[in-house]
Amino acid sequence: MLLATVPVSVARAQSPSPSATPAIAARVLAPGAALDAAVQAATLVDAGRAGELWDGASPVAKRAVTREAFIAGITAARQRHGTLADRQWLSVSRQFHDGKQGAPAGHYVSVELLARASGGRSVRELVSLRIDEDGTARLSGYVVE
Repeated sequence: MLLATVPVSVARAQSPSPSATPAIAARVLAPGAALDAAVQAATLVDAGRAGELWDGASPVAKRAVTREAFIAGITAARQRHGTLADRQWLSVSRQFHDGKQGAPAGHYVSVELLARASGGRSVRELVSLRIDEDGTARLSGYVVE
């Protein structure tokens, strides 16, 4: 998985209501804000601006991959698929990782997009956002299949 962050205006996560259960008492990012951030990230990749994604990366993401490796990985993955168009969202989901199974501990939101590639093939993009300690959602992953 390639990791990065969105240097665009991603909404700050909101604190939950007092009635929220302890299991979901972490900050929550609204699904619409997550979708907007994911589309913004994909649009930057479309424009060949993957370096800007890494520049705004979550510290967790920056520790996982160098800027050069991130740009090279995204560029190679996207070149295999050609130009992407007609993006539609498939899912928006929240996850909590405890840090024991690979992903750094924290709250994440994943957005799955479906796009049409050159030649009419369907391509799936997965954009992951991490709610950093300051409450800001930053892109923590981008995968295209």
